[in-house]
Amino acid sequence: MGSGSPSWLARAVAALLLVTSLALIACAPQSASAGQRSAALDALTLPLDTTTPTASITPSVTASVTASVTPSVTPVLPSVGSNGPPPAPPYVAATAVELYDATTGKMLYSRSPDLSLPMASTTKIMTAVVALTYGKLDQMITVGQDVVNIEDGGTSVAGLRLGERLSLHDLLYCLMLPSGDDAAIAIADGVGGSQASFVALMNLEAGLLGLSHTHYANPHGLDAPGHYTSVSDLVRLTQYAMHSPTFAQIVDTPSLTLPATATHHQFVLVNTNELLPNEPFTYSGAIGVKTGFTGPAQYCLVFMARRPSGVLIGAILGDATYDGRFTDASALLDWAYSQLSPTPTPTASASPTASPSPSASTTP
Repeated sequence: MGSGSPSWLARAVAALLLVTSLALIACAPQSASAGQRSAALDALTLPLDTTTPTASITPSVTASVTASVTPSVTPVLPSVGSNGPPPAPPYVAATAVELYDATTGKMLYSRSPDLSLPMASTTKIMTAVVALTYGKLDQMITVGQDVVNIEDGGTSVAGLRLGERLSLHDLLYCLMLPSGDDAAIAIADGVGGSQASFVALMNLEAGLLGLSHTHYANPHGLDAPGHYTSVSDLVRLTQYAMHSPTFAQIVDTPSLTLPATATHHQFVLVNTNELLPNEPFTYSGAIGVKTGFTGPAQYCLVFMARRPSGVLIGAILGDATYDGRFTDASALLDWAYSQLSPTPTPTASASPTASPSPSASTTP
């Protein structure tokens, strides 16, 4: 035993040194990994003091988050004056609807804006635009047989008679006030030479105006394959059309009497837009624009109003009832005007209206 003790002790010391060395080697990678994690935490700029015990770190982090993070993620609802959040828009039963602020250029409300739908007599907005673009207001147009043929009792007409001659100016009133399908055909023949040629001009104008969800098959709006539009296109088209003082004057006219002349009988024309003055659904500030109806299209309305707080343009396609399109339009306008400043900063506006034609007398 005595002679073996030094050897045993030496081996024990050697083993201890070996174990210690292995432990140091094993610890080296862990120190590098900890340094990398420390650098990553620094990149997050967390204000942690690594010398502070865990018990004191947790409260300090909690206090920091509570004080600075929570308020920054709390949503702040817009308010109108001191009345709190703005009201929700009214329910509209139509298939598609849009309301646009033409003064500020802001879209106020939109549902299915690009859905292509039948448009009925709102077609006549483009009919008037093409007539004003390619025709002359004083040109005389003769009522042909194709005009009379459409007067079958199932369409809206102005009552044109075969062989009568009217100016384009007066035919535009026959087109837009009583929504005369007969006037649409007379205008197409007189300005375009034929309905087909005129419709080609309508589609040309639609392309030039960027109406990408619109196509015309006729000038009056009766249902036909390939005849459709969207509420967004109707709003854009109407904003463009209202730059014409003649168009703006016509669509803002509640009723009109065209006196009899040597070339035509007297016409008493009443606007189908019941938002205008002296109508059942009169809306203060309403200045147009056009109604429409067919079975597939249901009840349609393009409307516009002007008040000190702004000019609004709207379109409704596919409303379920006759009255509904007018009450829905009024509710949308009320909702929008309740939130608009009375003194907006204008960026665009509709053109001023023109004076009535001396050849026509407006009915009070």
